[in-house]
Amino acid sequence: MAVDVTWLGHSTVTVDVRTPRGPLRVVTDPVLRPGLAHLRRRPRTPAPAASAGCDLALVSHLHHDHLDLPSLRRLRPAVLVTPPGSSDWVRWRLRRSATQVVEVGVGQTRELRVRDQPVAVTALPAHHAGHRTGSGVSRAPLDAVAVEHLVRVPGAFPAREPDDLLLWAIGDTGEFEGSDEVLGAGGRAPDLALVPVGGWGHTLGPHHLDPRQAAELVARTRPAHSLPVHWGTLHPIALGRTMGDRFTAPGPAFVAHTRRLGVPGALDVGIGGRLRLDDAGERLP
Repeated sequence: MAVDVTWLGHSTVTVDVRTPRGPLRVVTDPVLRPGLAHLRRRPRTPAPAASAGCDLALVSHLHHDHLDLPSLRRLRPAVLVTPPGSSDWVRWRLRRSATQVVEVGVGQTRELRVRDQPVAVTALPAHHAGHRTGSGVSRAPLDAVAVEHLVRVPGAFPAREPDDLLLWAIGDTGEFEGSDEVLGAGGRAPDLALVPVGGWGHTLGPHHLDPRQAAELVARTRPAHSLPVHWGTLHPIALGRTMGDRFTAPGPAFVAHTRRLGVPGALDVGIGGRLRLDDAGERLP
């Protein structure tokens, strides 16, 4: 097994990569608590062992359900990639941490050394507001604060050429012109896309993708494997009983839409579920 992917709920995914230099764990938008701000978690909070340690953490934007400071303190990532304009504030809030905080702006690529492993991180545009209430850090929608990430890890797939893992962590976005820029940035289709297909409320605004829109994005970009995330996890306080099928429908609906569009590789693993890839990047049972 070369890559082991586990969805921990909402946009939090652990990606464990076996590289020639040793294991590397990447975690996206870590939220590991039973509740935050005005939101509560419906499934159980991930067990400590499921989220223990982190080499590289990615934060797509500053909303509380994507940048959760207590979860970052629990993870203690060696390197934390944040949206532009936020690193000073994040560094101050994590002031007792040894975490290296790195900003990557839209269109930029940073070549990082993460526990002696070379990793390249590119930030791509996202159509999403990036403000954080009460933080003193605020940006309007469509500026450089909300981003998607493209992560390249060399040596992940020794049985194929190219041998690098190309991970597309979309974070949170709505539809916009140029939403498939990942193809130009990566030079090829991603190996794995973490695709937001829902939200935490009763409605979705224009800055989110529903299952059909998410499937159409995947149909344009053709990642080898795609996991629906950002659904079925959080709900507003006291409104969990009114969410209806929003806890169960978006993931399967996304997979159904991708099949209708003739796109292979979509898999709804469910919260706590895993996707495992072999040395050639093929899915294991």
